[in-house]
Amino acid sequence: MKSSGSTSEQSRIYNERIILQLVRQYPEISRVEIAKRTGLSAQTISVITSSLLERELLCVLGKVTGRRGQPSIKLSINQQGAYGLGINVDRNHISAALLDFSGAQVLLLERAVSFPTESSAKSIAQDVIEEVKQKLGHDWLKVKGIGLAKPDYMDSWLDSLVTNSDQRGDLEALKSALAYWQSDAFEDWLADVTGLPCFCQNDAAAAATSELLLAPKPPSKDFFYLFVSTACGGSLVANGECYFGANGKAGSFGLIPTATGKHGQWVLEALSLSSLHRYFMSKGLAWPKQDHDWLSSSYRIEIERWAREVAEEVKTALVSVIALYDPQVILIGGRLPEVVLTQLIMALRQVASANIVLPLPDIQIAQTGYTAGVLGAAVLPLYETFAPQQNVLLLSSKG
Repeated sequence: MKSSGSTSEQSRIYNERIILQLVRQYPEISRVEIAKRTGLSAQTISVITSSLLERELLCVLGKVTGRRGQPSIKLSINQQGAYGLGINVDRNHISAALLDFSGAQVLLLERAVSFPTESSAKSIAQDVIEEVKQKLGHDWLKVKGIGLAKPDYMDSWLDSLVTNSDQRGDLEALKSALAYWQSDAFEDWLADVTGLPCFCQNDAAAAATSELLLAPKPPSKDFFYLFVSTACGGSLVANGECYFGANGKAGSFGLIPTATGKHGQWVLEALSLSSLHRYFMSKGLAWPKQDHDWLSSSYRIEIERWAREVAEEVKTALVSVIALYDPQVILIGGRLPEVVLTQLIMALRQVASANIVLPLPDIQIAQTGYTAGVLGAAVLPLYETFAPQQNVLLLSSKG
């Protein structure tokens, strides 16, 4: 077997990404400072930054003054130098987001749809893509790729997750239609219709990526992310990177059995919007239509009861995550209203502290929250194209 190595071209790409990362972290950094932080030669830095300036990925924001010799230029990310487009297909909506090269949100679109089939997903995606194209005009050519975030097992657990009365009338037909999501067909279609490379990730992992790269305050480098939507999933971040495991399923919090099955046999059924929807129905309460409705006394009482019951159902799963992964913090994001999240976190803290002898990580609301899935999808093309991943340097091993 031949050893893995690197080519000069791969080294150049890696060094380019390291420099882009530094400029992103330290706006208005000089080439001299880049040299100090990277150990690269002045000539290498000059060649690479000149190329990045020519390709409009970097821009000059002035010169460093007050030093001897020729003034050094200040380098920053060119926000309009590149874009990432993301699409999040979920069980209750399809959304799209456009991020510029700095990670700032340019556009956010959302369409409500219950358990989208192939035809409805393509129709909505086509509409939002056209809207993005109109927004960007000629700059559409600067979109580096399209990220797709979607849940696993879209066609499973329909009896507990589907709350739409029309769809519940024929779950077998719905299951057959949703089998489409078991394949990569939609990912391939997106690539064909846009002419862009498509990067696909589980919605929980995309949300964790969003927190890691886009949160206003830098998160811990070791955290566990719980993404709660129509169902729920999890993702583990270790040492600042998502950890996927041998089969890409690490962090599958939703696939752990519940304590009693009261709100569903699996955590993904119990800790979910559909669980809360079913609970409200059992209490004769309609789903709130206005934000202030969530704050009424009748809803707050039932939300607190639901949160306590669900916390009891998932406590073993939560303690298992703490015991196996030892995260510094557990973040909860996704589609739950803030008033529900607050009650849920209080209940989870109580059951976890009463059932663990290990250090208890703090449980917090994720910073990127409601839009985490689609923002995570949008950052994928930028991350895959420009982030300084060590494996860029490696050649494939050959037997």
